[in-house]
Amino acid sequence: MTAVAAGPSVAEPPVAAGVMPGARWTFADRIDLMDESLREGAERASVPPDLDAKCDLARAIADVGIRTLVVGMFPDVPQNAELLARLVRRQQAGQLPADLRFMVISHVGVTMRQTLALLDELAIPLGTVHVIAIHSVSDLQITHLFPTILRKDGAVDWDQAAWEALDDATRRARNLDWLADFLPVMTGWRGGGVMVGLLDAFRADHGHLMNAVATVAAAGIRQIRLVDTAGTCLPHQLPQTVGEPVARFPDIAFYGHFHDDFGMSTANAVMGLSLGLKGVDVSVGGFANRAGHPPLAEVVMALRKLYGVELPGVDATRLHGLSRMAERIYGLMENPAQAITGVVTHSVQSGIRTELLRKAPRIFDAIAPEEVGARLVAMFGVRSGRDGLLRFLRERQLLAPYGLEPTPEIADALFEHLDAEWARRSAGARARLGELIEQYQDTLNASFFTEEAMTSWLSAHLTAVHMKTA
Repeated sequence: MTAVAAGPSVAEPPVAAGVMPGARWTFADRIDLMDESLREGAERASVPPDLDAKCDLARAIADVGIRTLVVGMFPDVPQNAELLARLVRRQQAGQLPADLRFMVISHVGVTMRQTLALLDELAIPLGTVHVIAIHSVSDLQITHLFPTILRKDGAVDWDQAAWEALDDATRRARNLDWLADFLPVMTGWRGGGVMVGLLDAFRADHGHLMNAVATVAAAGIRQIRLVDTAGTCLPHQLPQTVGEPVARFPDIAFYGHFHDDFGMSTANAVMGLSLGLKGVDVSVGGFANRAGHPPLAEVVMALRKLYGVELPGVDATRLHGLSRMAERIYGLMENPAQAITGVVTHSVQSGIRTELLRKAPRIFDAIAPEEVGARLVAMFGVRSGRDGLLRFLRERQLLAPYGLEPTPEIADALFEHLDAEWARRSAGARARLGELIEQYQDTLNASFFTEEAMTSWLSAHLTAVHMKTA
């Protein structure tokens, strides 16, 4: 494989300016990409990364220019408290940027009260630590998840059957009452800042969603996160679900949390930003629960190349290397042809395409590979053909030392041998890659501690303990 020169660096107009010259979008002056790699990325990891590795990843993400890191759910995962403490200590030591903020998440209710108490007990400066209180707003979650959270509060005597027998309007009203009663707990917290995350906002009754936003605003909280819990957000609903609350509550900073279950997370994130969101959640490689989040690289480059929105302080040349680092830490692999950062994304087979790339570098790829820290690689393959070989012989002048001119006849003769060598290498690579992929999949599956595996382990372990103590 050989690298292909990308041509001179030229500031090009965004794609939108050419294809929709009359259209206008309004993006926030400062867009906050809130990176979820430490939380949801780690939840998707095939093997749990150690805390030092996560701190190193945090530093690499910050080096790209990201200034908000979502650390994890509190208080149920004890390691998250230690991770936060380490991150803050590194920040205090100058190893992380002073303007980097850390977000911790907990459900409205007793778990958030426990989280705030835990944060106070950590004995670390809390000026850069922000909390997100999450609360269910869709009917499905109000019926099932909301009661689950309430039952954690020992003071609540809960009758699930009676709750499900109520009509939607009554459940929604009680859901809002609970939120309103709790919010003063948040406004009195002494840390860096507070945000309310409205779960399943994009499947919620719109009137109830707006009432929930109004309830948060009335409490004096000025940050709201609209959460696409199941990845069902339709781009067509964004003008209402995002645009309307942004217009009605101009003093509130709205953020978006999208999932990629239908492959639309990046599109939803970018469109949401164009409708007034101050920021969106992203993750390296898109790693997150289920199908993932909008990949950091996709959002950065879509804003830059498609809309002409430059994110101050963001170094896109680090994106490719950041993806490789996350793969190693989390034991996961991006799609090799992943948009922006895939290991083979910026490659092309020799032939007419490479000739055209030299004349018009952006004819096939709107992104110069070096913009994201990658390089364009030219490969010889089946699509290159005899014409491609002839063109290659002429460009490299490979026959000159032998006193020969590159002719179609010579290209035809050489191509038979070249084609056989290409087939031999392909066959060997195919077999080896097949083995590696199978090994990777087997190893990945073996790393999962399923409920069935845990049941078997607990049965054997408890039997052994019982016999020992009997």
